[in-house]
Amino acid sequence: MRGAAQRRLLLILFVVSLLALPVFGQVDRATVNGRVTDATGGVVPGVEVVATNQDTGVQTTTVTNDLGLYTLANLPIGSYSVKFSLTGFKTTDRTGIGLVIAQVARIDVVLETGEISETVTVSANADLINKDNALVSTVMQSETITDLPLSFAGGRSVENFAYAVTPAVEGDNWTSYIGGGPAFSKEVLIDGISATSQIQGHIGESSPTMEAVQEFKVQTSGMSAEYGHTSGGVFNFALKSGTNDIHGSSFYYTRNEALNANTWMNNWRLSRNPNDFR
Repeated sequence: MRGAAQRRLLLILFVVSLLALPVFGQVDRATVNGRVTDATGGVVPGVEVVATNQDTGVQTTTVTNDLGLYTLANLPIGSYSVKFSLTGFKTTDRTGIGLVIAQVARIDVVLETGEISETVTVSANADLINKDNALVSTVMQSETITDLPLSFAGGRSVENFAYAVTPAVEGDNWTSYIGGGPAFSKEVLIDGISATSQIQGHIGESSPTMEAVQEFKVQTSGMSAEYGHTSGGVFNFALKSGTNDIHGSSFYYTRNEALNANTWMNNWRLSRNPNDFR
């Protein structure tokens, strides 16, 4: 009987595991929300809202509720267009929407009466104002970093830029201070997963390469409850993923003694060999 009970228990656990749904971390993703109204200011329920990632073509769909509200959560960072459509109204297409790490972008739309086949296109060239949380942060895009003439003495470590350009961030890769907090108190996230294994907030030896980073965000204050496990700020890395464009990078580093400069002592001794240590 004991063997049969154990087999039954294992079977139940196996079935439950098959029914489990994947849960994705959202700390490195973005959210788009807002309200849809008509020309009179009345809310419009039942509007289909489709966000399309311009790099991958992946679409995320939702529908406005009875209050005309909608939320598109867990969106990977990148450039998006958002389309609003409902029978009896012209289709509205918002383009050029750039989403960054942990951003909550609010897009309120007013639908015009007309045929659904008619489209009103609005280009969102200006940055979206964050009115949904008090997050204070600095974002560095991949292109901004890789286009700089970098040295090999720490210049290829993306997090080193945080200490140079981010307000309220001081120190270095080993002892960093964010917003007046103590050293070794920040959190480091890579694609939403904590990169801290031993020393809190230090990833100097395992930092992602600059070619692999799509975006780097330094969150200094006003973080939401999902970041409550850290008493300092957050270094948030989002790594690149596949798109419809072919891309890649390479670099070569060499050091040859023939290119070394001579030392002052060798020049004083009239020695032309930089490796003369007499």
